[in-house]
Parts: sequence; structure tokens; C-alpha cells
Amino acid sequence: MRKYFSFLLLIQSLAVIVFAQDDIDKVRKEYENLIKNPKGIPYGNNKATGKYYDIRGFKMYCEVYGKGQPLLIIHGNGGSIKDFIKQIPYFSGKYKVIIADSRAQGKSKDGGDSLTYEMMADDYAALLDAMKIDSANIIGWSDGGINGLLLAIRHPEKVKKLAVTGANLVPDTTAVPQGIWNMVRPMYAGLKSKANKY
Repeated sequence: MRKYFSFLLLIQSLAVIVFAQDDIDKVRKEYENLIKNPKGIPYGNNKATGKYYDIRGFKMYCEVYGKGQPLLIIHGNGGSIKDFIKQIPYFSGKYKVIIADSRAQGKSKDGGDSLTYEMMADDYAALLDAMKIDSANIIGWSDGGINGLLLAIRHPEKVKKLAVTGANLVPDTTAVPQGIWNMVRPMYAGLKSKANKY
């Protein structure tokens, strides 16, 4: 009986994994289609609300939606405003959503030769100053979560509440398993040796 129950549990677990993968694939395809063919508001390229701010030596692209308490949403590495195509409409019903392309990402071009999380956290503090916003609620995802954590550490007066996911402050084996480090290091070395760092 115990073997039979274990077998049924295994089959059920496999079915959940298979169907969960189907759901993930469906959501991913839906998201990719929205990015390619936005219905309604063209988040990340909205001439009606998009604006460039002169921030600390570069032009930072930002869009604002909704009314209420300010909510700054920060995207992950290599991302842009478009990454939150589903979240912007949801949060803009209750908040003044401020979403910008981080330095050297999306439409925020930067000709500099270096980029750090601390620079980007300071950029977001400067953006809030330029917008005459004393403090905001912050949501950050991945590198945006790191930027949110550093914003709270470096400019605590700017952060009312902070929600982050996929973030760490010490990118070592305590945050990233050794197997991932072993996979990423050769790619990093190859990128680092390229003449053109863009």
C-alpha cells in the first residue's frame, strides 16, 4: 500500500510540474506578445507621459501613471519600463506609479564606461528630487531590488516602504550557488575582455 501511495504521489507531482510548465510557457508567450504588440498604452514608449530628466550626467527616461502616493518601480538588469506592462495598470489604480529606465538601459542612454548599483541607487534618489518627491514606496525586482535596497541604505529618507524580490547585497555563494558562479564566470571573463564594453 505504501509503495502504491508513493507511486501515486510521484505521478501527481510530475503532473503538477508538467502543467505548471505549460502555464509558465503560456504566460511567457502572452507577455512576449504584449511587448511586441502592446494593446492600449505603449509602456516604455509613451509620448503622452514619457519624459527625460537630466540626472547626474545622463538623461533618464521616465513615465508616470495614476494618482495617489508615489510608487517607484525599478526593473532588473538589462530591462526597461516594458518589463512591468502588467503591473503598471494594476498599481496605477491606487498609486502615482513612477517607472524609469535605469542608467544605460532601455531609453536611458549613458556613454560612461562604468556602472554600479550604487550609481543607479543614487540616480533614483536624484530622479525623485528632480520630480520634487520627498519619498516614495519602492518595488524592485532582481537588480532593481538591489537598487531598492541600496536606495534605502544610502537615502533612507526617500523610502517609505520597500518591497523587493530576487535581490541580494552580497553576490557570493551565500546568495548565488557555486554551480551558477562556475557557469557565469567564463561568460563574464569573455565579456570583460571585449574591446567594446557596450
